[in-house]
Amino acid sequence: MTAPAVRISIEYDVPVTGPDADIVLGGLMAYNAATLPPAQGRFVTVAGDGETGAPQAGLSLTQWGRDAYCFWGVWTVPGIDPGPAIAAVLARTEAELARRDVDRFIMIVRAHDDTAPYLAAGYAVRQVIGPHIRGGVFTILERRISKGEATTPAGFALAIHEPPPRHLAKEIWRITDARRQGLLGSPVKLVAAYVRDIVTNAPRGAALCYAVDSDFMVDMVWLEDSLRGTGTGYAMLAAALDEGRRLGCTRAAVETMDCQAPQFYPLHGFQRFGLAEYDVPGLNMNFYDMKL
Repeated sequence: MTAPAVRISIEYDVPVTGPDADIVLGGLMAYNAATLPPAQGRFVTVAGDGETGAPQAGLSLTQWGRDAYCFWGVWTVPGIDPGPAIAAVLARTEAELARRDVDRFIMIVRAHDDTAPYLAAGYAVRQVIGPHIRGGVFTILERRISKGEATTPAGFALAIHEPPPRHLAKEIWRITDARRQGLLGSPVKLVAAYVRDIVTNAPRGAALCYAVDSDFMVDMVWLEDSLRGTGTGYAMLAAALDEGRRLGCTRAAVETMDCQAPQFYPLHGFQRFGLAEYDVPGLNMNFYDMKL
C-alpha cells in the first residue's frame, strides 16, 4: 500500500550525484541532523596538489563533545600515491582537532578499503564488523589526539573548509562514491526505488541501492515525513528488494543508525549481524542482512 499522491518507480543507473539523488541525500542529512544531538563542529580537510591546488585527498568529519568522527575514511583521487596524501590529510586534521581540544578521533573505514595508512599513522583497531558487502569488513579505528605540533608532509596545499562550499561538497561526494565503487573490485549496478509525486514527478523518497555480484546493498534510504506511517516506505523497500531478486542477488545488506530505522528492516526479514556502539545518543550503527 502507498499513499494516493505518489507512485513507486524502479530506476537504473541514476547517479548518486544527480539532482534527484541530491534531494534524497539532502533529506536524509537533514533528518539525521534533526534527530542526532547538535554537533559542535563539522569541517572538511582537503589536500590539494602543491602546484595546481587540485583536490587529491580529503576527509569530512563531525565533532560531538570532545570526540570527532569520520564516517567514510580519507578519499583519494585515482592516479596518485595514496600513502603520502592520506598522511598529509590526517596530520592536518589532527592538528586542527588538537586546536579544538578534541581528545579522540574515530575513523570508520568502509568495506574493502585499506587500513594500512591509518595503522601506520598510529590508529588502533577498535572493532571489525563483517562479512559486509561482497565479503569485506567494516573497520572502526581510533586515535587519541596529542597537543603537539603535527608534521605535515611536503608537496600538498592543505586547507580546512567549515562549512565546505556547495561545489566542493558535491565534488567530494562524487569522488567518494566513485572510489567506494572501485574498491568493490567488481562491476556495480545502480538500482533505485523512487517514491515520486504523481503530479510533479519530484522525489519524495527513495531507496538508493546497488547490486554487486550476488549482493544487493540498500545504500541510502529516505522518505518524506508526511509519507511515514502510510505504508509507502514498506512498499518502497519491498520493490527494491524484489528488483534485487530479479537481478539474481541472493543476499541483501543495509546499515542504519539508532536514530533512523532499526525497527523497520526486520519487518522485511533482515537480521542484525553487527552493532557499532558510540557515545553519541542515536549514532549507534546497526548492520543487517537477509537472504533474498
